[in-house]
Amino acid sequence: MNRRPWWIRLRPTREELRSYAVVAGILTVIATPVLLLVREMAETQLAPEEFARIAIALRGGFAGPDGTNYLNTVFGGSYIRGSVASAPGHQPPRLIDTWATVRVPGWRSADATLPVDLDFALPNDLTVNRAILRPHPGEPTSTWVREFRVEVSTTGAEGPYTLLVAGELDHSTISGVRPPEITGRASEAQLTEDRLNVPVFDVPDTAVRWVRLRILSNGGSDAYTSLAELELLYASRVTVPVTSTTTTGVSVTGSRRPPS
Repeated sequence: MNRRPWWIRLRPTREELRSYAVVAGILTVIATPVLLLVREMAETQLAPEEFARIAIALRGGFAGPDGTNYLNTVFGGSYIRGSVASAPGHQPPRLIDTWATVRVPGWRSADATLPVDLDFALPNDLTVNRAILRPHPGEPTSTWVREFRVEVSTTGAEGPYTLLVAGELDHSTISGVRPPEITGRASEAQLTEDRLNVPVFDVPDTAVRWVRLRILSNGGSDAYTSLAELELLYASRVTVPVTSTTTTGVSVTGSRRPPS
């Protein structure tokens, strides 16, 4: 029997080569768009709002340890207008992106003009009973908001507005990471756990659609004013006197249930 040498038998036949070419072509057609998609995703920088959507999804809902923040952009909150210019890269929508860390820019005014009015809107009429203002841990404390008013309306963006809470952030009571003028640079702790512990301003249940933050003073800076986050929340365990119009930033607890 005439047998071909083994090294010849190892060579693929023309039919086998044709089959290999077809398979390679199919794999190329499938792999090319996948690789292009992976490359595009790797080169795409997610906005803070997109990271917020991911964080809320991983948390399983909007409710957090301080309550449900209705003003954030993921829930449907939006920025309307401001009375002063903002610094480039530090626009007012940064106040409602849910982030208050050194890794995400907060809001800055373009200069030290005061007072400052910043108007926002909730997606619809909602009941809130808590307000939180979070300074930016990467900004000098001299630029942090000090005296402020939060006014609300259910009539329209033009008002009339009524007082929800007027208060003062006592910077000496805000704990957490130290600001840059003390540390000189962002420490490793700032990069992993830099959310400041701030006062909570509890108020009676109030229907809100439009929100005006009026900043009256800062920590003494003559350069600009800064703030990381403004939150309007509903917390299920808050009790305050119904006649109260201002608070001192002290959190109180009760047994109130959230609306169904």
